[in-house]
Amino acid sequence: MSSRNNAAAWDERFSGEVYAYGKEVNVWLKERIELLPIPTENAALFPADGEGRNAVWAATKGWKSHVFDLSAQGQRKCELLAREHGVNVDYDVDDLVTRTFEPQSFDLIACSWFHTPSEIRSVHMPRMLHALKVGGFFIMEGYHTSQLPLSSGGPKSLDLLFDLDTVVDELTGNHAPQMEIVYAKVESTELDESDLHRGHAKVVRIQLKRIS
Repeated sequence: MSSRNNAAAWDERFSGEVYAYGKEVNVWLKERIELLPIPTENAALFPADGEGRNAVWAATKGWKSHVFDLSAQGQRKCELLAREHGVNVDYDVDDLVTRTFEPQSFDLIACSWFHTPSEIRSVHMPRMLHALKVGGFFIMEGYHTSQLPLSSGGPKSLDLLFDLDTVVDELTGNHAPQMEIVYAKVESTELDESDLHRGHAKVVRIQLKRIS
């Protein structure tokens, strides 16, 4: 599916007044980000944040939140949510594959459920990590390959799901800056984000730190 078709699908999902994945921050991202010091001059990037729930929450905590996502409807909903909380979020309608990342411009990159085909992920997720400042953190949660038969959300394609070893190898490999593994596990969890993400799930949770 092309990016244009993907954008249309996400626009349709986000076009209603109800927030497709709820308004609350992802529990794993919240848990890990709350442990981080917030630099005075900080910037946090939330790739594929859809309707902006993670970026808006982070902005209420003092992060200068930035989002890129394929969906113009997601941007609209993020702006509404940010206004509701009295914060600002910088949101670009953009594509991981074609986006230009300014080197060492973010203290934090955090994403939940950012699933792409492996041929895109293996090249462009490590490329994105060069936008982290040295000492900055990358935090992510996504569905593990063992999620496939479960009904609590996620893509119905093995290629779009995460194998922990493969993803960690990509994110710490030759195409990425030098990254230290802070946390990397496959875990079972009970999701309660919305009707689309509810119930027993198998997830990959990763936290990395850029060290050079």
